[in-house]
Amino acid sequence: MLMKYESGEKVHLGDTVRFDSGPDQYTSAKVVMIGEDYSCLEIDPEFLNWIVSAKPLKGSEVVVEAATTPGSYMFTTLCCVELIKRSGA
Repeated sequence: MLMKYESGEKVHLGDTVRFDSGPDQYTSAKVVMIGEDYSCLEIDPEFLNWIVSAKPLKGSEVVVEAATTPGSYMFTTLCCVELIKRSGA
């Protein structure tokens, strides 16, 4: 199974995405880890170790890093997540 956005496009590490973060508010972020196979970009080693050992990341989720706050990670499903740009990674 390949993770896909609602648009049908495959999720790639490094994708820039946008999602609702409140009424008339959007957050931009970068996909840094994919729950389906735990593939990831270089992220905080302690955070990565916690994910690998505690296994809180579900196969249907991704980890994103906020564009405005590097090092600020969030788990999210792909529901209502919009692909803005491919990174080429």
